[in-house]
Amino acid sequence: MSKPMRVYMICFSVFALLGIFSFEAPNGIDLDAVNYPAFESWSHPFGCDRLGRDIYALFSFGILSTLLVAIPARLLTIAFASCVSLFAYVSNRFLGFILDQLSYVFLSIPSLLIALLIVSGLGANFITLPLAILLSDWANAYETIKSKLKEINQSSYIHSSFVMGAGKVHVFRFHILPSLVSIFSFLFVTGVPNVIMAIALFSFLGVDWSGDFLGPGLGEQIAFSADYFDKSPLAVIMPVFGIVSMIVGIGRK
Repeated sequence: MSKPMRVYMICFSVFALLGIFSFEAPNGIDLDAVNYPAFESWSHPFGCDRLGRDIYALFSFGILSTLLVAIPARLLTIAFASCVSLFAYVSNRFLGFILDQLSYVFLSIPSLLIALLIVSGLGANFITLPLAILLSDWANAYETIKSKLKEINQSSYIHSSFVMGAGKVHVFRFHILPSLVSIFSFLFVTGVPNVIMAIALFSFLGVDWSGDFLGPGLGEQIAFSADYFDKSPLAVIMPVFGIVSMIVGIGRK
């Protein structure tokens, strides 16, 4: 990540955290502050939406609710794909072939469709959303790890370990996993922006886990205020700004 982008992300993070510590979660209604204009009061610096909810609080807690799901979900996806890769590596060729075919099936189905089916069947909460993201995206991570695994498996030190009597589990744990650290970092950095966008889309469609606790997600904020842009433009601009900033910032090394 370049220095200007690093400075930008630090400022963005401080700005979001300031909103979290300065306001309560915007999960209520204040009819006295409906469409309160921006930049007229320190109590509502960016105004309020058509339900009287503070826009700064919506923005900050929307980012919080997104990251609380996006980061664990991506880590869980990478961990699951790694476990499947380990199982495929240490098992016989037939089981490896079955796992490959299962991966191809998941890759052939649009990931968003898989996630929506799971959320529709199990409901939206802090558990099912990461599960939906995991099942919709594990195959991509698995194929990436498998390709890297094949490359590493051809190295001389792997062949030397086998010649000296090491088993597949030992080789995977002490030789292959350390070599996969860079690919894990790559999968995380490139995958989290996709997860953030998926969560925002779920929220836009009304699938949100945090409404009763942290207020509406960023996507739901956009959908809710889009028809009232002329009265409260920041209610749409702020969540869009939050989504774009997280995707651009996290998606850069």
